Amino acid sequence: METKYDILIIGSEISGLVSAALLAKKGFSVAVVSGREGSPVYEKDGYTLNERPSFITGLKGGPLGTLFDEIGVPKDTGIKGASPYQVVLPDERVDVYEEPELFHEELRRCFPKEIDKVSDFYNHLSGLNEEIGHVMDLNPFSFRILLPSGIRKGKRPLRDMAEGLGLSQRFQSFVRAQISSFSYLDGPTSIMAASSILESSRKGIYSIEGGLDGLKEMLLKKIESFGGDFIMSPAKEVSRNGNRWLLRTEEEALSGRVVIGNIDAQIFCGLFLDLRKKYLKSIDRIENSLSPLTVNLGVKESGVPVGMAANVIVLRDYGGKHILDNLILVHMGAPSNGKRGVSITCRVPTEEYRNGNIRGISEAMLEGVDELLPFIDRHIEVLDIRNVEPKGDGIFVTSVKQKMGIGGLPFEMVRGEIYYAGPEVYPSLGFDGLVYSGKAVAAAALRALTANKA
Repeated sequence: METKYDILIIGSEISGLVSAALLAKKGFSVAVVSGREGSPVYEKDGYTLNERPSFITGLKGGPLGTLFDEIGVPKDTGIKGASPYQVVLPDERVDVYEEPELFHEELRRCFPKEIDKVSDFYNHLSGLNEEIGHVMDLNPFSFRILLPSGIRKGKRPLRDMAEGLGLSQRFQSFVRAQISSFSYLDGPTSIMAASSILESSRKGIYSIEGGLDGLKEMLLKKIESFGGDFIMSPAKEVSRNGNRWLLRTEEEALSGRVVIGNIDAQIFCGLFLDLRKKYLKSIDRIENSLSPLTVNLGVKESGVPVGMAANVIVLRDYGGKHILDNLILVHMGAPSNGKRGVSITCRVPTEEYRNGNIRGISEAMLEGVDELLPFIDRHIEVLDIRNVEPKGDGIFVTSVKQKMGIGGLPFEMVRGEIYYAGPEVYPSLGFDGLVYSGKAVAAAALRALTANKA
């Protein structure tokens, strides 16, 4: 005996929850099936620290803001507010403002000799980003019309455009540091990808308690308010049962007309491949290439300079010590009883985990923090390394034949009414890609459900 639903969501990551919320609001019965993860924050020696710190970008005018309007989530619900951020250059700290006038004045201050070329650069990216948003909001399936503009396979990469405009290496370093910090993409960045990532971060960087895990909790509550269910048990097996899909957990059996995968791509494919049934299209290779590494510090409040207390800081590493050349992302937690949690995050190639080089990377990250916050070592009371094993929220490479996309997995990678949602679908679009992926899969599922009714 199974419990019947219209849609089964396997996993509880952001993209699948976006799909679930949109479909549940339209009146379809939805079940999210996942083993609930631990708390997004944890306590250690009197400090509150992040399990997996991350930031939400583009709430004002971006796809997440549109989603909140559509499903009825107030934009200030659980949102701590926009955080200003700085990019650290060898000779300068550049403030990135949400307000266009302030940002332009900051660019004029930092890049006075090339301000006209810098303005042309941002004007071009803004126009491309508007095109992406327009196409994706109208019909995410039409995203393929943008492929000739250079999304696919790195055609017309960002560096070519910057060099063509005669922009200095110093300015290019400023741009690449931001892209590396807020995207899920490895390797050369196309102009289209850069337009989405840079514009999204300029539409606000927001902090939620627990980062993306906190946002997941918000979306789950909204899904439940629409009548959706959350099944706290991981999926063990999926098979076809007549015109429905049968999903088994350790405790029960569920059936649905549509299945949406929202977990590690390898695990998701394994649910079908292990059955030796031809549910999947051809897949030769899917592997996780990058995973997050976080070092958390518990610091006395007196060790954090007043001017940096509310900032997100992107550190550009000119010594070549940090992974992927750029980058550590530093987030200051809220003060509490004279204490403050400081999270330092970078993305680490999988082979670095295998080589056991985590200690060396962590030490290099702490050297970067000392560069930002001189003498902070005198105020550190807790040091804790998190995410030291590769996880499923890294960057994937695949040789799946693309039906559409930008170097990621097509969301229609499986046969029947089965879809895949996640950062691997639109990796080049940064955080916006998580939301766009969920919307695209919701549209595909809606089309399948409507066709079945007919």
